[in-house]
Amino acid sequence: MGYIFICISALSFCLMTIFVKISGNDIDTFQIVFFRGIFTFVTTFIIIKKKKIYLWGKNTKKLVLRGISGTFALFFVYESIQRFSLSEATVIQYLYPLFTVFFASFLLNEIFSFKHYIALILGLVGTYIVLDYPFLSLNKPFNYIDFSIGLLGAIFTGLAYVLVRLCSKLKESPYVIMFYFPLFTVPLSLPFALLNWSTPSFANWIILLLIGVFTQIGQTFLTYGYKLLPAGKAASMSYFQVPLAALSGAIIFHENITYNFLFGSFLILFAIIFVIKKP
Repeated sequence: MGYIFICISALSFCLMTIFVKISGNDIDTFQIVFFRGIFTFVTTFIIIKKKKIYLWGKNTKKLVLRGISGTFALFFVYESIQRFSLSEATVIQYLYPLFTVFFASFLLNEIFSFKHYIALILGLVGTYIVLDYPFLSLNKPFNYIDFSIGLLGAIFTGLAYVLVRLCSKLKESPYVIMFYFPLFTVPLSLPFALLNWSTPSFANWIILLLIGVFTQIGQTFLTYGYKLLPAGKAASMSYFQVPLAALSGAIIFHENITYNFLFGSFLILFAIIFVIKKP
């Protein structure tokens, strides 16, 4: 069931990305982050109160670390997208399953077999191929500062997901774990959102609402997925989102489907089956 939850989460985040891309020309990135956080905050708060769950949880320090690491990850990833092409930023971001395994081995004492590491590498290679071999241009100088920003995004993403797994193992409610994310994202994104504020049109309010809805669905299934699966296996499953995003780009934004897409998608699918298959 955990594998299904991660796949549903990947699909939801893919739909969220589509609406983020649609809104990109009219709404500032930090406004999107802010409104997305507000939606998650309000929705999760209502669910927690309805279910009569203690709002702050029992492991406050670890929940705070989850909220802070997730917020830092989001900011660094968005900044990376501003500095790199989308394909390059995506490849850097999808280093995070490797960091997830690293943090899980230290914080959760999870042990991973050789085949899981092979699956992670195959998924990363497949992502690189799907996105048509970014970073191969010899005419473009390599900027170590920009790369470090993208790498920090991947590191904090891996840490945040492992902390989700850790808090779940400590019997924290998935909704409390989710609540701590916007608790930091909203106040930290507000000053940046106000700097380039533009009042959304009615159509953009609908898009922002859909971004919030699919984010909420994605976060919910992601949290339950990491509750049921070891962090490394759940992270490997996240590669499923890459061909989904490329396919949606072809259908909605009329981007070309290439042989690289087909071959890379095959590698990603093989990596996922490799992880799911029992020894």
